[in-house]
Amino acid sequence: MASSASFLHLSFPSGSSHGHPTSAAAPTSCAATLGPVVLFSVLDHYLRRPESSTESVYGVLLGVRSEDGQEVDIRSCFPITLKADTVDEIPLVDTDHLTSMYALHQRAAPRETIVGWYATGTTISPANVYIQEFFANETAPHSPVHLLVDPTLNPDQQIASTYVANAVGVPGAAHGQVFVPVPCNVRYSAAEKSSLDLMTKSAGEDSNPLVSDMDALEETVEKVLEMVERVKSYVDGIVGGKESGHKALGRYLMDMVESVPVIEPKEFEKVFNEHLQDMLMVVYLANLTRTQLAIAERLHKMV
Repeated sequence: MASSASFLHLSFPSGSSHGHPTSAAAPTSCAATLGPVVLFSVLDHYLRRPESSTESVYGVLLGVRSEDGQEVDIRSCFPITLKADTVDEIPLVDTDHLTSMYALHQRAAPRETIVGWYATGTTISPANVYIQEFFANETAPHSPVHLLVDPTLNPDQQIASTYVANAVGVPGAAHGQVFVPVPCNVRYSAAEKSSLDLMTKSAGEDSNPLVSDMDALEETVEKVLEMVERVKSYVDGIVGGKESGHKALGRYLMDMVESVPVIEPKEFEKVFNEHLQDMLMVVYLANLTRTQLAIAERLHKMV
């Protein structure tokens, strides 16, 4: 039975219909954090599906939970395969494939464990209830996080949303699953932010030339100057009485100013020139090595 809201779904799967006992995880709620790499991996999985397929794709979410289990940091994922039960047509997870992929992932990132699973689509389907039940055994005693990604990238809808499922029903009877939305925050590092800015800048183009180090540095300096001007205008407005001050923001700006090292102009010029000389020496040695390799290659061809 599906409700009118897309984030709520009630179903009553049998606990033994596909060989996995129903998890006894207690009702819980949490907050999820994921990086852009996870979203790109899910969309890449969806784009690489067979052209004739119109079905959703599924995969495992891996990450780290807080000690109390209330915060889930989703850091990576990998796809899984499903097969239908020949009798009840219930989706079954290929456990051999899951075990192999998880073992390989543990060798690369031993701190990351299974925290949930993902699917593409806009609504929760009845099949999701059975998959959620399977992963409840993998993440017990915590409830697995279900990440639903809209592959159409509709700007009017949320691209990614996260849910947890809680058991509902009367004692001694078959339990249903109610999917409850939980907060989802997309967090990215400075390197990921730079990559996203570059991808956004070249959106709609088939190709984008590589940016040189000097151009990237110039663009970064321009952005820093722009942010400094915005902060200066904000502070001037508060000092002039045009805007109301914010204590928390003021303390944050003060901490940022105090974190900047104080250096004399002459000392800065000295350090900068030393760094510049080191960079020029590296460039010279690189060009010298490249020239020697070219000469050695020509001599080898002559011999």
